[in-house]
Amino acid sequence: MLGQKRHLEDPLSLTRGFMVVRTDLEGRFTYANQAYLDYMGLRALPIGTSALQHVAKEDQSVVLNTVKRILANPHQSYWVEFSKPLKHAWNRSRWEFTAVVDAEGKPVGIQCTGYDISEAYRQARFQEASAELLASGLKEALSPAEVLQRTLEVAFRVVPVAQAGSATLLQPEGHFRFVAAWGYDLEALQRVVLYPQEPLSLSQHIQAKVFTQTDIARFNSRLDPERRDLLEGPGRASEIQAMLATPVVVKGVPRAYLYLDHFERADAFDETDVRHLEGLAHHVAWLLYGNELQEEVRLGRYRDPQTGLDNLHSLKEVLVESLTPKALVALHCRSLERIRRLEGEGVWAAVVRSITDLLKSELRSDDRLAFDRDLFWLLLEGVETSSEVMAVLARLQAQAQAQLASRWPQLDFNPRVGVALARPEIALHELPEAAEAALQQVRQPGGISIYEPFLRQNTLEDDWLHQALALALRPLKAGGGAPLDFFLHFQPIRRLADGQLQHLEALLRWQHPERGLISPGRFVSIVEEDGWMIELGDWILGEAVARAAQWGLPVAVNLAGSQLEPALPNRIAHHLQRHGLAPQQLALEVTEQVLLDEGRLAVLQDLARRGYSLHLDDFGTGFSSLDQIARLPLAAIKLDQGFVKSLGPNPSPGTSEARLMKAVQGLGSALGLEIIVEGIETEAQRRFLLAEGFSLGQGYLLGRPAATVLERRKA
Repeated sequence: MLGQKRHLEDPLSLTRGFMVVRTDLEGRFTYANQAYLDYMGLRALPIGTSALQHVAKEDQSVVLNTVKRILANPHQSYWVEFSKPLKHAWNRSRWEFTAVVDAEGKPVGIQCTGYDISEAYRQARFQEASAELLASGLKEALSPAEVLQRTLEVAFRVVPVAQAGSATLLQPEGHFRFVAAWGYDLEALQRVVLYPQEPLSLSQHIQAKVFTQTDIARFNSRLDPERRDLLEGPGRASEIQAMLATPVVVKGVPRAYLYLDHFERADAFDETDVRHLEGLAHHVAWLLYGNELQEEVRLGRYRDPQTGLDNLHSLKEVLVESLTPKALVALHCRSLERIRRLEGEGVWAAVVRSITDLLKSELRSDDRLAFDRDLFWLLLEGVETSSEVMAVLARLQAQAQAQLASRWPQLDFNPRVGVALARPEIALHELPEAAEAALQQVRQPGGISIYEPFLRQNTLEDDWLHQALALALRPLKAGGGAPLDFFLHFQPIRRLADGQLQHLEALLRWQHPERGLISPGRFVSIVEEDGWMIELGDWILGEAVARAAQWGLPVAVNLAGSQLEPALPNRIAHHLQRHGLAPQQLALEVTEQVLLDEGRLAVLQDLARRGYSLHLDDFGTGFSSLDQIARLPLAAIKLDQGFVKSLGPNPSPGTSEARLMKAVQGLGSALGLEIIVEGIETEAQRRFLLAEGFSLGQGYLLGRPAATVLERRKA
């Protein structure tokens, strides 16, 4: 209540951003609000004492002159800036002075309203000092020692809490020597040599750091007596309580150090002091090593920062140098992304360089190669047709498989490829955009797309899909929530003889709020390309296992290649344990493309050993060999619906398509695998397949995908 009463009596006590002070005509306090007391560090206002004693001596004359002007013009207000007389180096406030007048308009006091401008003032002083340092260094031909001495002089204005300072410079012999000092005997310090490799060296860190007396003493104790005596005598090292040391770094290597010292308090330097001295060190780097840095910047424009290889910018300049026929090829190898995740940046960069060396050895002298944004770029000069590009790509693919497989067995160099041929309707500088637009149309490894003008619209649609998917899937990475507008449908796999339900296949669906139902064929590859598949796949597994437990039916789930990482078996086991299911209640489907990767095969073999039923999905659409199929402990093969579609709605036993189906059925029997036929839509197809020895099927005739469990027998 007392606090509330005080606020009601003095509403100015609630203002925290502005300070209010009143004095009589003699300058004695009559009032001050809480904001002013906090700013000055006062518990209570010393009523009747002079307000001028709370103004820094160097600013008192300015304040007195302002008061005189107020009294001479009581209806005017005047602004003034001043500091408070404290040890802290940085404090500044801005005030409006006005006269307090009586009923007759005569001054009876002064009212001052102000606010703290310390940080802005401090930043302005730093900018002024920086401009002065750069201007002097650029106008005059200064030696490195002179630049560092000038920097120390400027630093004391930027960090006035410092009481002494020095600077060291890297010598050609590889050690540091003192070349500038303020407050020290420079001639004595110049006899000291500092080696970066020494334990606890104060000349090996590459970021600004404040050292305490304990740090300094520990370092000096490791020195030989002669250097220790010099640093603790003329260098006053044993007296320093805080040392702000800032390196001048060029290409990741310290070339010089700026040292600012304080002899009274260990906490003398604050974060702004550190930041401002770092800023001065950057200016020194440009003044001393500007040519090197400019060359580094120039090269950086033409180099990929992670690998050091030529980047796309370097190719763009070459593109427009000649009007000869050419093709620009963009290659994306998804296998590299997996290597980076599993084995780290070092192995990934080594594989990239190996691929680069191989490609360079196979290209002609006029061709160019670059690496940028995880894409390899090939500029093929003199190439006019897509068939010529295909021939080059086939040769590169063959050589990559022959030369890289033994060194990098985890690499599946089967890139997606986008090609842009130089044509009259495409400006040369637009070729990279065109090649990338073509690349975006390729969803599967090994696919090749040649740019056509209509692909620009397709690219816009792809951009929308990328953005919409990111919004829908964001909850998966923001705490493990469910994706927005995604759900599962389940389609039955039944016995062909009697329609008995064997298990369900979980199928992903996306119902966009504006675009409606979007086909998985349009978005699944983008999910994988954008790195969402592990999180989305884990959500699918969790939902499918929950439905299997709810309905008491086995469920099959499709696995993408990017999911097949060593941690996958444990993640699946966690879902089963949560719902009390055995591995036999979950079937895992993979495509033929997955079998081409040795690392993925190892994960699948682990899953099979744990008791999961493995199904090879869409058999007949990929490149798997009998050897690969035999190496994987499969339980079933799912024939792609293209087989049944080729039979027609009323199959005839004598056709070549029918004979192919019979051969596939014999292959499955010989391997001891069940065969599930996809795409059954007519009763005639079901009867034909049953007569040919097939026992399991899937398709609209046997049950459409639905959100709930279907009947156990065919209706």
